[in-house]
Amino acid sequence: MAGPSSDAAGGAAAVDGALLDALTHHVDEAVVAFDADGVITWASPSTRALLGHDPPALVGQNVLDLVHDDDVAGLPEALVRWSGRPGAPRGEVLRIRAAAGGWVPLRYDAVTGPSVTSLGACVVTLRPDGEASSAAAELRARDELDRRLVRLASTFLDRGARPFAAALDAAVADLAGLEWVTRMSVWRTEGDRATCRAQWVAAANAPTRPLPRSLALDGSVGLRRLAAGHEVHLRSTRHLPDDWEVDRDVLLGAGVRSLLAVPFLVGERVTGFVVAEVTLDEVGFDATHLTTLRSAAAIIAAAYEREEVERELDRRARTDALTGLGNRFAFDEALDDALAELAAGRTAGVGVAIVDLDRFKLVNDALGHLAGDRLLADVIARLADATPAGTTVARLGGDELLVLHRDVVDAAEAAGRTDAMLATLTAPFDVDGRPFVLTASGGVAHAVDADVGAVELLRRADVAMYQAKAAGGAHVVVADEVLQAEVGHRLHRETELRTAIDRGDVIAHVQGEFDLATGELVGGEALARWQHHDGELVAAGEFIPLAEECGLVGALGVQVLRQAVRALARWRADGVADGFVLRVNLSAHQLVDDAIVGIVADELAAAPLPPSQLCLELTESAILTDPDRAVRTLTALRELGVGLAVDDFGTGYSSMLYLKRLPITALKIDQAFVAGLPDDPGDAAIVQAVLQLADLLGLTVTAEGVETAAQRDRLVELGCRYAQGFLLGRPESLGDFEQRLAV
Repeated sequence: MAGPSSDAAGGAAAVDGALLDALTHHVDEAVVAFDADGVITWASPSTRALLGHDPPALVGQNVLDLVHDDDVAGLPEALVRWSGRPGAPRGEVLRIRAAAGGWVPLRYDAVTGPSVTSLGACVVTLRPDGEASSAAAELRARDELDRRLVRLASTFLDRGARPFAAALDAAVADLAGLEWVTRMSVWRTEGDRATCRAQWVAAANAPTRPLPRSLALDGSVGLRRLAAGHEVHLRSTRHLPDDWEVDRDVLLGAGVRSLLAVPFLVGERVTGFVVAEVTLDEVGFDATHLTTLRSAAAIIAAAYEREEVERELDRRARTDALTGLGNRFAFDEALDDALAELAAGRTAGVGVAIVDLDRFKLVNDALGHLAGDRLLADVIARLADATPAGTTVARLGGDELLVLHRDVVDAAEAAGRTDAMLATLTAPFDVDGRPFVLTASGGVAHAVDADVGAVELLRRADVAMYQAKAAGGAHVVVADEVLQAEVGHRLHRETELRTAIDRGDVIAHVQGEFDLATGELVGGEALARWQHHDGELVAAGEFIPLAEECGLVGALGVQVLRQAVRALARWRADGVADGFVLRVNLSAHQLVDDAIVGIVADELAAAPLPPSQLCLELTESAILTDPDRAVRTLTALRELGVGLAVDDFGTGYSSMLYLKRLPITALKIDQAFVAGLPDDPGDAAIVQAVLQLADLLGLTVTAEGVETAAQRDRLVELGCRYAQGFLLGRPESLGDFEQRLAV
């Protein structure tokens, strides 16, 4: 028998009938596929045993010709009910004409939709009627409900980058496979109202009135009961008590005959509810549906709670805690968007300013940091009032601010806007009852070509800002005025750095990592330092960005890795570093370098050093350079046996997603969350959440930036075992660090 053709399948690709015959040869049930007109496109071999029909002879006949006249009327309606529905009608009994004459009562299941378009519009499975068949159908129905709940949970857990709202829509559509549900909706309570967040409506027999966008929770008895945390099960909307008059009128007016609604809670607070409606008189909800909807409500509540936690973590990762402004991450996103608008020709140009408050340190030194924080908050409030439309202000750190001007024609316009904002600061501020006059310096860069890039714009603005400070402050400098001189200096510095790398003047220092419970030195982080020819020891933060821009960071990283690994091998041979874990940073450039796995393997072999004593650290921003390649590279590195740690955890873009995708072994809590300890309950909550998450995933955790005894003690209370920071130990040369190990 030939398989269904493209025409018979409504335009779908042909299916190999012989293959289908082979797959269903030993299946007792008969399987019949037909197109939208009811014309049979394929029948399984078991059709012969069940009904006596030769399967190839059935192809081309109309399926309705095989159904008893008394059953034909209800069949199209039953199938239409399930059009577009993620499920299948079950348990109906049809009388089917046998080849020898007479009628055979059979139960049927039907599947419609995109999953069967290769066979036709519908695929029907037929089985003998009887107690065993009914019991089997009931078991299958219950199994499908369980599977539906599993899929519901998976929709949220595995949504990846898909927005939460889209995942909720998909979950509701799948949940609507409950038999005979004609509308399913999810609502969120906000104050005294409930808002519809997702809904699914059947293609046939749908309610005649659309759902409103929001409802007053005191608008009816049913809504008041839901708001109080009670379930609402209306078996018949026609027979409701008198005080349910509003509910009855609304539901009957929409053609709804029965309804089931289950609230979901976070703690003891109702945060929403799930509603299933039916417009058919002969069907309703049973105990299984109620149990299923309760489970679904619990899953959706947990998904909402998780989404809110992730959203709050995401907000905190992009928000400056002191001022409420966006931080560097948020500013970078806004700048990337502005440059994309420029590249698309929708704006005339982009202006960026870096602003530094003049003499701000005097306030901190004279009156303390709390007074400085209050002054900074007053500065931000005044700037907010003077910020024009199309301009974004963010905090870079300390008393430095970032300003983004969208759609500015030239540098003069960007400088003018910046100058007007800073002019508002000249009126005296009140600092603990004392008047304080504050000025600011600004550097402005402008681009009419998106190819200039965000990094270059900020670099130019930064250079211009330092020129403004050097000139005495209190004014704005445009980058073009100083660009040539700055470029010359940068080229000179780049040449020096290249020479330093060639001569081996970039050296490794180590900062210790300690067990907070015992005080034991258990590991260390290798840090790059540049031994400048003038005798100055240059910290990594001053030359690593330059190395990244110039493409030197790979060679620099290999030098630090080699020095640190071989030093640890010597210490281990001397018996002073057993179990010691050395952490070495991996840059974004190295992460996408195909040679990095071989380099690490070679250095471990040359030292020699057991892979378990090396842990490579990477930031989330490094992962985002090329996520797919990063996953491949890190998987290969992990296969070598080295550890992998996410540095500055919680400050990036996709922490949860990459915890799932990457073979990491450790997390490092960013010092931004440690700095607020022990007083900031928000920072404490985040640290505790990271520790609990890491414990569940089997990851070790190290807290960075521990500078006070109070921070250390609070970390111990929260259950953090490992930490590093100036309180415990500063970075040291390899020789000095070896002496510490030997003690």
